[in-house]
Amino acid sequence: MKIISKTIKLKSKKSLEFIDLTDLVKKFVFKSKIKNGSVSIYSKHTTMAVRINEKEKGIVEDFVSFIKKLLPKNAYYRHNDLTIRTENLVCEPGVSDCLNGHSHCLHLLLGSSEAIPIISGKLMLGIWQRIFAIELDCGRNREIIIQIIGN
Repeated sequence: MKIISKTIKLKSKKSLEFIDLTDLVKKFVFKSKIKNGSVSIYSKHTTMAVRINEKEKGIVEDFVSFIKKLLPKNAYYRHNDLTIRTENLVCEPGVSDCLNGHSHCLHLLLGSSEAIPIISGKLMLGIWQRIFAIELDCGRNREIIIQIIGN
């Protein structure tokens, strides 16, 4: 059994941006020469999700509208209330939005990773499925880990 890992560095531009990772993952699987196993795609960030869905403008716009209704940025979040929040108070001026309770709540719903089977050397995505890193906060530098386990 082989285990191969790679870290992808990317820069998101804005909140709720969908960054298509599919071709990078497919290329990594092909180069690995793994015939049977699985690949995990994992975000190292609590405000960036990794999800599989169709690449279609309407779905992205529907998702953005849905999220703005479900978790409005201007709602009250205890994470944003600095009169009660005492943990993890690291803010990078101009780089991060540390008052981002909505982003963390959204991440809890969406998750950090996806795992996809590899069979006969091919990634088992459905015909319309694509792998996305989804920025849940503001644009910044990000890291995604891709790990393949198999033979």
